[in-house]
Amino acid sequence: MRKDIRTSCLCSLAILLLAACGEDRTYEYLAKTETDNWIEDRMQEMYLYYQDMPQPEMEDYFKSPDEFFASILAPQDKFSYIEMPAETQTRNNIQTVTYGFDFVLTSDPTGTSSRRTARVLQVLPQSPAALAGLQRGDYIVQVDGNNVTTENSYRLQSGEGVTLTVLPLVDNEEEGYMEWGIDTLLFTLTPSVSLENNPVYLAKVIEQGGQRIGYLMYNEFKSGPTESDITYMEQMLQTFQWFKQQNVTDFILDLRYNQGGQVSCAQLLAALLAPSGALGQEFAWFEFNDKQQSSNYSLLLPSEYAGYNLNLNRLFIISGLYTASASEMMVNCLRPYMAVHLIGTQTVGKNVAMTRIESPYEFVMYPVTATVYNKDGQSDYTEGFAPEYLITELNYYPWHELGDPDELLLKNTLQWIAGGIPSDAENLEQPEEGGETEEAAPAARLRHDAEPGYSSILKRGFPAAILPDRP
Repeated sequence: MRKDIRTSCLCSLAILLLAACGEDRTYEYLAKTETDNWIEDRMQEMYLYYQDMPQPEMEDYFKSPDEFFASILAPQDKFSYIEMPAETQTRNNIQTVTYGFDFVLTSDPTGTSSRRTARVLQVLPQSPAALAGLQRGDYIVQVDGNNVTTENSYRLQSGEGVTLTVLPLVDNEEEGYMEWGIDTLLFTLTPSVSLENNPVYLAKVIEQGGQRIGYLMYNEFKSGPTESDITYMEQMLQTFQWFKQQNVTDFILDLRYNQGGQVSCAQLLAALLAPSGALGQEFAWFEFNDKQQSSNYSLLLPSEYAGYNLNLNRLFIISGLYTASASEMMVNCLRPYMAVHLIGTQTVGKNVAMTRIESPYEFVMYPVTATVYNKDGQSDYTEGFAPEYLITELNYYPWHELGDPDELLLKNTLQWIAGGIPSDAENLEQPEEGGETEEAAPAARLRHDAEPGYSSILKRGFPAAILPDRP
């Protein structure tokens, strides 16, 4: 019915235009609305929330594809998106032109001003940022002598070179709080370069109390540098072969900066971590809208990777502000088979998957098309997963490098694995002063909680929980 109404409206519009202009321009105007009509037709068939799509006005069909797509999304949909030709070309490129660091804008951690700061989250090896000496945890307060703002933060990502002003925090022991130091540090970054941001950021084994604990910092569920490449999946297998040779008995999966990605990569990683008895069983079930019920299907934990499987009975996941989608799918879909423990902050809450839809107009759509369930029929995490131990890393100073056993979240996870209580857990009463042991002493927490804003990680806009081709 809605299709008939829409067509009637368009025809009426064409007739009105014909009458106004005195000549038959019907085909011209139908051609101008062809692309948006195609978008709506595909969304009416595939979109999980098609029944909640707003009815476009007649003039909406003359909007650009990205504007029209955004205008017909259901109110509850925070995730569907469209890639225009230039964006698609950039996303499919092997390399990204960058200074080589990720950051998040935060409020003044001292609470003494309204200034914004850019805190460095991670630095890529051999990047202009790394070569200049920028380190994880640094507070950037100026860009080329100008205070950091949301408007000029783009200059932190790429360009012909930039000078960054970094200020340290110092502990005012007499007053009992952190304040800005007086030693200004200047970092001059050379022009941005093409860098491959490998999602397998760091893999290592940590020995603790006779245990060998695997640690993997994994930043995106991505099969390879391009859509058709499986280089990163092959690297994942090699990495887990090494973990297995190292006789790893516990595992920490660091997903704090992982927004998701391809479901096939989550399926592989789950098969490497799950108990061996779970291989061959259902990993996830995808349920589509009522028009596409014949498309519902499940993915198994593939048994062909048994030679790489660690046969774990528990898994520790570090979560953060950006942990979403395929990362959350790992939590939900592994829990029927093993204990999955979270430490960090609450995850985003994306329990749906998306389908890549190519268009004849060069753009690519990624609408939400299915709800993701685990083998027990559970999918109740639209508000995200709450960690058992809440630790907000932005509220602490200084930071250590990722993978360092003294790094805030890793240190606390290692305490947990050893049978202790994480010393920096914010959702527990802290021990009275003098009651903690030296090795479990809590980290220095800032007097004022950080308020995160713009993030270069969110700016990249990873495709989240993208379904593979249907079996």
